[in-house]
Amino acid sequence: MLDFLLLALGASLVNNFVLTQFLGLCPFVGASRRFEAAAGMAVATLFVMTIASGAGYLAWHFLLEPFGLGYLRTLVFILIIAATVQFTELVVRATSPLLHELLGVFL
Repeated sequence: MLDFLLLALGASLVNNFVLTQFLGLCPFVGASRRFEAAAGMAVATLFVMTIASGAGYLAWHFLLEPFGLGYLRTLVFILIIAATVQFTELVVRATSPLLHELLGVFL
């Protein structure tokens, strides 16, 4: 019975398909009205995910794990992702002001 309750709790809070899909809906609707904006958002997302995952791997294997700082993993990963998004915004603003204007607050 306890296993069933834990499974139901996990399915309703952690692995909730509806909430997971809802989180990505705002940028999808806002940035997909024009093809250029949607393509720019796709490239920016791909760039952020690639750089952040590489930096997260390096931070985990060469900084957090060797020094026993595993409890800081979530905080470090959030900081890496936030820094990568800000860097991407600066690059997009410098290279393509029109795309920056189209994406607006979604970047």
